[in-house]
Amino acid sequence: MDYSTFKSLQALLFFGSAMGFCLWQLAVTRRIRREDAEAREKQQAKSPGAAPILSERSAETR
Repeated sequence: MDYSTFKSLQALLFFGSAMGFCLWQLAVTRRIRREDAEAREKQQAKSPGAAPILSERSAETR
C-alpha cells in the first residue's frame, strides 16, 4: 500500500467516524424528543380539564 492510499483511508476513517458519531447523536436526540412528546400527551390525557399543550410541530406551523 502506498502512502497516498494510506492517507486517504486514514482521512476517510477520521471523517467517517465523526459523521457516524453525529448521526448517532441525532438519532438519540430524536428518540428522546419523541418519548418526551408521548409522555406529555399521556399526561394531558389524564387531566382532560387542562388547557391543551401545543406540540413543537403544531407551534412551527403557525
